[in-house]
Amino acid sequence: MTVTARLSREEAITDALRVANDAIGDEQPTAQALRIIAAIKRLRAADPVRVAQLSRVNYMAQLQQAAQAAWLKEHGDPTGCKIGPQHDAAASIETPLGWFRMVTWRRAWRGGRVAWASEYYLNDEPITVAEIEAAGLAQRPTTRNRQRRGP
Repeated sequence: MTVTARLSREEAITDALRVANDAIGDEQPTAQALRIIAAIKRLRAADPVRVAQLSRVNYMAQLQQAAQAAWLKEHGDPTGCKIGPQHDAAASIETPLGWFRMVTWRRAWRGGRVAWASEYYLNDEPITVAEIEAAGLAQRPTTRNRQRRGP
């Protein structure tokens, strides 16, 4: 089960129990109300609630911009020679799924070029880019397919 499905199911169960509790109020619950509450609680072990649509916010892009800005603020000019994980910076944002955190640094790449390298965490658990996209936290592809040009 995905993180999104698990969190959505728990939120739906909590909301249903809250509504049932509000409907009962200070009155003595009837047998029917108790059966409804028991059925809602049994959902915790049943199939997950399906998420119809998440909000179209690109949390990954926001986080990347914040982390790169933190790196530039901390280490200064990006043309300098501050390369490697020892020169990292971190940023985090709150999402509907929890705290989304990124640690970023610059590393040497092909032909001496410099590129950003990053690690992502959701609620202090490591998460891959594929899992980020599947959870709906990224709304754009993070890589692109390059075609070879003719000889």
